[in-house]
Amino acid sequence: MTTLYGLILSFILQFVAAYVAISLTKVTRYNLSWILISVALILMAMRRFIEILPYIYPSYIRDFTMFSTWLGIVTSLLVTLGIILIKKIFRSLSEAEKIRKMSEARILSAVIQTEEKERKRFAKDLHDGLGPILSTVKMSLSALQRGENPERNEKIIKNTSELINEAIDSLKEITDNISPHILTNFGLETMLNSFINKINYAGKIQVNLKSNLKGERFIPEAEVVLYRSICELINNTIRYADAKSIDVNLFRTSELLLINYKDDGKGFDSVAAESDELEGTGFDNIQSRINSIRGNFTLHSKPGMGMEATIVIKSKDIKK
Repeated sequence: MTTLYGLILSFILQFVAAYVAISLTKVTRYNLSWILISVALILMAMRRFIEILPYIYPSYIRDFTMFSTWLGIVTSLLVTLGIILIKKIFRSLSEAEKIRKMSEARILSAVIQTEEKERKRFAKDLHDGLGPILSTVKMSLSALQRGENPERNEKIIKNTSELINEAIDSLKEITDNISPHILTNFGLETMLNSFINKINYAGKIQVNLKSNLKGERFIPEAEVVLYRSICELINNTIRYADAKSIDVNLFRTSELLLINYKDDGKGFDSVAAESDELEGTGFDNIQSRINSIRGNFTLHSKPGMGMEATIVIKSKDIKK
């Protein structure tokens, strides 16, 4: 009786092992070696079941024994072939690891380039924006120290006050570019409206924004990434595309956030851009940013046909 219980337990364990092996077949991309091993585990479970049958039907023990023997032979053959071929799985895993490391290195490089670009832009904003203003303030103060004419001193003080106000406005603009308070407090839709209104006010290009977000908020990381990415696309259009208009559409469904971007510019070879052959366009940086929030970024353009970009993100990945 103890032997029977042991055989039953062994059959259950081997059946479970076979079930787990079969469930992993898809993960191994239906590798032949894994299929052979899975079949061998099924046959082992069947053989164990056959070993239980003589306890139930003692008169058929010879037939069961013969069948069990052949099952053992076939199982051994399948296991041997599976082990010989299994090196293909390890080779695939090694290749996947190499691809993963290359992808991580590429993303890290893109992040470093983006950070360096932001540092340079920040330094340029300080140098070109605040630098001349503060230099002028210093000159005004020096002139004020030397001046003895009260009327002239009053003009210098008034001019200095205006320069200080201009410096404050410039500093506010720089800090907004680094960490937009509107984005933090009011969200993506409001910040984009504010950014686009400034561009439209300049009159060089018309940007049209359509959205059904209705003020909906997302996780801060996603809002920053999406805002920076859309700004990068707009800046690229203004700098390189010679376009007259831009259309930005934000559409939220129950499962997805869809962002569609179009301009009517001169276009370019999008295959070259995705290969990072167009220096300075920053599309690789956008791709890395969108990847960081598990989104998908696609780009389509042909010379003379304008440019269209699409960002798709699952709502569950950015839900606040």
